[in-house]
Amino acid sequence: MRLTRLVACLVLLAVSLVSAQWLEKTIYLPDSLGGMTSPGCLAYNSANNTIYVGGDACVIAIDGATNQKVARIPVASGVRAICYNPQSNKVYCANAGSGNVTVIDGATDSVIATVAAGNHPSALCHNPAANKVYCANDISNEVTVIDCASNQVIASVDVGRYPWALCANPQDNKVYCANHDGNDITIIDGATNQVLATVATGDGPWDLWYDSLGNKVYCANYSSGNVTVIDGASNQVQRTIDVGHGPLDFCQNPAQNRVYVANYRSSSISVLRDSGGGIEESFKPQASSSKPAATVVRGVLFLPPASGVERGASSVLLDISGRKVLDLKPGPNDVSRFAPGVYFIREQSVVSSQHSGTENGVRRTVYVRKVVLTD
Repeated sequence: MRLTRLVACLVLLAVSLVSAQWLEKTIYLPDSLGGMTSPGCLAYNSANNTIYVGGDACVIAIDGATNQKVARIPVASGVRAICYNPQSNKVYCANAGSGNVTVIDGATDSVIATVAAGNHPSALCHNPAANKVYCANDISNEVTVIDCASNQVIASVDVGRYPWALCANPQDNKVYCANHDGNDITIIDGATNQVLATVATGDGPWDLWYDSLGNKVYCANYSSGNVTVIDGASNQVQRTIDVGHGPLDFCQNPAQNRVYVANYRSSSISVLRDSGGGIEESFKPQASSSKPAATVVRGVLFLPPASGVERGASSVLLDISGRKVLDLKPGPNDVSRFAPGVYFIREQSVVSSQHSGTENGVRRTVYVRKVVLTD
């Protein structure tokens, strides 16, 4: 008996060691190559498996496979933000002290352009729908729009007071700018670079997050301790959710369609779950889970057809970040061109229902299922 318990304990210990998280390496930056003392922002280049670290007046490139520093890229003073453009394999660096944006070639880790911005550029985002980069300038209260193909400034958009955060909605080709001192969000048309609307938020909007599953934008209001939820299609505020004190960052779990909010001043995390629009999720088995699951064989994803009670069904394939990469149709779908990894199938359908609370006798449902693509 004691031997059996000992073997069981050793097995459990071995499993724990295999699945545990640990500090693999600490990369010191202020050396002869790096020369950086204050790293402040990060971006990941998925094409080359490279991590870019911005700080001081340079960007350091780190090999994702070896954790070795492979390049030190001089930029300009006061690096405040970095973003990656996977469509053009470029990295953009906002230099607050110099009033410009440095464009780095992701293939060669070399500077290919320096683009003039406004006064004190402090936030960046890439809009894949238009292949543009947007730079928020928090002192001049404007957003600089950069064409990623030409690396040229194509517009300067006046926004609210102290623009502090940006995010893109590629589904509707819109860009959102949170104006910290103005307590509002400026919504910019990605096609025309014109202001579509200005939406009131809570006090001190600090961070933005786009939810591709629900086509919504979440805004963390640091001073008022709440989150403003904006519908991506109508530009209307859907609701304001009280969270902890000092919310300042988001991340999303697309598998359960949850958004997590970091509350700096209350040492807590708020978990937001989207139950609007008919999203059904449960950790208990449901009758709907009996629907045949999608299968992937040799680069072909087979999606079962909708059942007889479902109508108006539509399905899309999302990548790990929740971005739509493919409209799916019932039957075979070619997914061989996509990189191996975890993806999600978002299925929406309209089901006839006699329950109260339904609209015109129908119930709209959304299911999110995980699928793994392999070589």
